[in-house]
Amino acid sequence: MKPTPTTAPPWTGSPYRRRRILWAFVVLTVGGIYYLSQYGAPSSSFLSLSESLKDWGYHFSPDSSRAGRVAQAKQDAHAGEGTATYADVREIDALLHFLTAHPERRLEEDGGSIRVEGLGSVVVDVEKPVDLRVYAPDGKNDWEAHTKRLREQYPLVVFSKTYCPYSQRAKTLLASYEIEPAPKIIELNVRSDGPQVQAILARLTGRNTVPNILLKGSSIGGSDDIHQMHEAHKLKRLFEEGGLTVKGAAAEA
Repeated sequence: MKPTPTTAPPWTGSPYRRRRILWAFVVLTVGGIYYLSQYGAPSSSFLSLSESLKDWGYHFSPDSSRAGRVAQAKQDAHAGEGTATYADVREIDALLHFLTAHPERRLEEDGGSIRVEGLGSVVVDVEKPVDLRVYAPDGKNDWEAHTKRLREQYPLVVFSKTYCPYSQRAKTLLASYEIEPAPKIIELNVRSDGPQVQAILARLTGRNTVPNILLKGSSIGGSDDIHQMHEAHKLKRLFEEGGLTVKGAAAEA
């Protein structure tokens, strides 16, 4: 009597067959994890992935896991840096910081561009809002501290040209007021990027001529404007309301 043949377990047999079964199991497992990392599962389901497995799934889809969402958020924040990141900083204040804190730097110093830490060489388009990081080319983007320094040290800034008679007339009047802190004079014609700075000023203040006199980042006009306020006895009060000290006798005239 012949013995009854028995069916061999699936894990027995040739090594080739065992490898096929093993690889099929690996493929199914990886495919299942990827599917759940992409589409998830009901929170009550036993198929819900643990956080660690979801994080592993980030390598397939950045939106599928906590780690993926965090990484994506960091990328989005970096992409928006200089715009949304500094939404409460006015570009005019950033420009004034650049001009007063980096007097040796120029917007076109590198063959028509400027070298900015973390950005490389940047070509400035004066007709459009400038990435604020350009105005802090050393990479120090503490705008709260920069703005505070501007208000304390340079509350009054005069954009001028050395050969302009209107600029000279305005500077003479301001000097007679003996203001503290003294006005910061920026002579645009002695800067190689003067035309760029003047174009940015025109976009930000609405005034494209010099002198352009700024009190705490806001233009109060040019030579004729401050002379009219002087004659109306309004200029001293304007300066004092801006936090400046006026000592000159001309303020009382």
